[in-house]
Amino acid sequence: MSAVINRGGGRPSKGLRKYIGFRTPAKTAEDVHMIAAAKGMTVTDYVASAVDRSLREDLALLDQFTQQDELPIRMAS
Repeated sequence: MSAVINRGGGRPSKGLRKYIGFRTPAKTAEDVHMIAAAKGMTVTDYVASAVDRSLREDLALLDQFTQQDELPIRMAS
């Protein structure tokens, strides 16, 4: 199998990608389309950037999600 060579044509690669599909209320989808168009972005790029922002915040707080404090337990007499 030969290597794929970009000869300067077409869009540059955005790297390895994986499909994540989901459904939203119709109004949300319409708003996403409207905002993406206003920003000159595709819906995919707009949603990916919004998810990326939220994901970075959540990853920074990951320890708070997974770490539980030990509950004080009184010994029975």
